[in-house]
Order: sequence, then C-alpha cells, then structure tokens
Amino acid sequence: MIFTRYSCLAILWAFVVACLLLPRLAKITSTSLASLNFRFSGRPLRQASMSNSNFSSYLKSQKADFLADNGEGWTVVMGNEAGDLDSLASALGYAWLRSNTSGKAIAYITTPKEDFTLRAENLYALGLAGINHPFEELYCSDDPMPSQVSQFALVDHNILRTIYASPTSSVVAVIDHHEDEGQYKDTANPRIVEPAGSCSSLVARLYQSFSNLSIPPELSTLLLSAILIDTHGLKIGGKALDVDREAAAFLIPRSLLAHNEEISALSNNQQITHLPSVQSLSATLGEKKSSVSHLSTRDLLRRDYKEYVFSMPVSEDATQSSNVIKVGLATVPLRLSAFFASSSYPIKEIQDWLAERDLSVLGILTTFRNQKGKGRREQFWIVKADKGIAEKVWQGLESSEVLELKRFDLSKVAGSANAAEESEGEDVEEVTSDETRFGELYVARAYRQGNASATRKQTAPILRRLMEGL
Repeated sequence: MIFTRYSCLAILWAFVVACLLLPRLAKITSTSLASLNFRFSGRPLRQASMSNSNFSSYLKSQKADFLADNGEGWTVVMGNEAGDLDSLASALGYAWLRSNTSGKAIAYITTPKEDFTLRAENLYALGLAGINHPFEELYCSDDPMPSQVSQFALVDHNILRTIYASPTSSVVAVIDHHEDEGQYKDTANPRIVEPAGSCSSLVARLYQSFSNLSIPPELSTLLLSAILIDTHGLKIGGKALDVDREAAAFLIPRSLLAHNEEISALSNNQQITHLPSVQSLSATLGEKKSSVSHLSTRDLLRRDYKEYVFSMPVSEDATQSSNVIKVGLATVPLRLSAFFASSSYPIKEIQDWLAERDLSVLGILTTFRNQKGKGRREQFWIVKADKGIAEKVWQGLESSEVLELKRFDLSKVAGSANAAEESEGEDVEEVTSDETRFGELYVARAYRQGNASATRKQTAPILRRLMEGL
C-alpha cells in the first residue's frame, strides 16, 4: 500500500511538472528553430541544412582529395588578401565551375582562421550556404600549402602575390574587376579583367556558358550575397553595372530565394532591386558588415587590409632593404572619430601596426553614412618622415580629381567619438597647415573625400603611380 501510494504521488508529481515545462520547452524549441530561419517577405530563407548540404559535403571532399594528392594536378583558386565576401564567393564559385568543367580545382580562402570573426557578413553568408564548420569545409590560408601546387587562378585581383610565386608556378586563369596589371596574357584562360560592381558577377556570367550544369542553390546564394553587398543591393545609380544585374537575375531563380512567389513574377532586371527578399537580404548583409563596435583598433586595421610593396631606385650607399617601400591600405566602416574611439589607446595600436607590418605608408580609408543616410568617406594617411616621400604623397593625393580630397584638422575628431557627428564633410573648413607629427617616425594628414563613390579600388592605383614616379 505504501509503495502504491508513493508511486501514485510520483506519477502525479511528474504530470504536474510536465504540464508546467512543456509550454516552456515548446517556446524554446520554437525559438531555436526560428534562429535557423532568415526571414524574408513570404516564406523564410533558410540556411542549408547542416546534414543535407550537398555543397558543404562537396567542399569537404574536395579538401580531403586535394591534401591526399599533395596538390599535384590541382588548380588553386584564390581571392585577394583582404578576404571580403566578394573574394570568398568568387573563389568558391570559380573553383566549383572549373572542377566541373576543366579539371581539379580548390578555393583557397585567404583569411586566416583567427580572423574569420572579423567579418560577420562572411560568416552569415557562409551559414546561408550551409557552410557551418568553415575550418573543416574550407581550405584556409593557415592550412599547409602542398609542395606540388603549381597552378593558380586569380579572382578579385590580377597579380599573384610574391609569397606564392616560384619558377614553376603559373597563373592559368584571371577573373577580376580591378585595374588591369597586364600580367599572364600568355597563360591565363580565361583572362577576364573588366569593370563590374562585384567580381562574383563575372564568375556568375561564366556559368551561363554551361547550360547543362546544375548549380547548387547554396553556391548561387553565396554569389548573390556577394553581389548584393558590393553593389548596395544593386542600387540604381550606384556601383551596379548591367553585368551585376544580369548575374543577379541569373542566380536568384537558382538560389535559396527561388521558393518565394515574387521570383516567378520577375520580368526584367530592373525589378530585382524592388524584390522584398532581395532588399531584406541586402539589408541584413549590410547590417552584419557594419557591426564592428566590438572590434579593437588593431582588429579594424586588419579586417579589410591590403599591402603593397614598391621598389625604389637604389643609391650607392643604400642597403637592399632601404629601397623597399611597404604600403598598407585598411578600409574601415566607421568615421574617423569613431575609429579613434575604438580602443583606449588607438594611436599606440596604430603605431604597433606600423611596426608589425614594417610600413612606410599607411592609408586608413573610412566609409560610413551620415545622419541623413548619405554615403561619406574620409582618409587618414600616415607616412614615414625619413623616406623623403611625404610631400610627394600629399601632392599626389590632394591633386587627384578622382578622390576630391579636402584636408581637415585631425585634432577635431581624434579622441572624440561625437565630434564628426556635429558637422558633415561639406561644412568643414579646409585647413592648409603642415602635416601632424605621428610619433617620432611618422607624419600624418586627414581628409574628407568629396567623391564618396571612390573606394580602395580607385585609391590604390593612384598610390601605385605615385610610388612608381618617385
């Protein structure tokens, strides 16, 4: 009787607990599932299933085979060193196409594993494509480079970095939208270097020559994401060109957006920008890209960074290292005032970066939106004082009709996160004073950039011509 009584009490207690917990568990489960959905108008755009993503499985298999072959007979497809979403998607997109049409190929992701968290937009887009464990699925820059690798394909840049060049290496393909360096015309096929808002658009255009290929929807979504983030949602009058709109129109029906009813009603490329699903995806990617408040000054410098090396004429008393000028260009999605407020000691972190990279010149190119939502840009340049190049750099930058730079007093924004909020670029009085000392070895100048559409893609060639003319 005692046993039966306690058994009944236990069953009753279990029933009460279940009644109390089940609604809460249901809510938790619902929330967890909802976190896997990326909502758009109509049906949600879901991440590719972690267990059922064919593209993810393909990437794992390719990486294993590549390493097993020690790279022999493979083409390594790499984007530029900044590692933005366009470079990442272009590399994955062209590697998939090449491996399905003309031989073994693997994408080489130039972002070190420790730096993946610096670009939230990349992780988000990879998640949409079902790449949830990127270090297992992707071949990254800190993975070993097999000794037998000799063939490279370049996307989103068109000159092979020195660290990969060797007497036996060859560049067998180039797809890019930056200024043409004129290299590999006798070895690269295809060799496509032409204007586009996004390099991923040029890769997607190649797909259209192979009508028999079935493109994984995850890959189409990844390429589409890169196009949208680089062209600000294919904004009319912005960076998007016809090739970008045509590529997006080709990719959307083959992407994870294809189940939206609005897609079937698409009649021309101009309507793409009005699709709620496209607008929502663009907005989310933009928000992810701008979410950098948690990053330190050093993180912001290396998040979107490119480096260039220039050789100067050698004088009789010069050492071999003294005729080399290293230039770094960091794109930062914050106004300068916010950038200088990103750490307790931002100037020290900048100085440490200059020393770590052994730079003669560092350009910090900011991009942000003002209170009215208009795109704005600033530039902050730090130049080594003992190289005799500062004046040439100032003259070259300030005379550029492309950039339309106006010098301003850096002291008004450095160390004050709110200073630049109080006045917009067009109202800031231009100064003509000499450069500011930046530590013992460097001098610096800050500029408002009149042409907000000019990016690093336009600034880097200007700087290169300045360096080559010294």
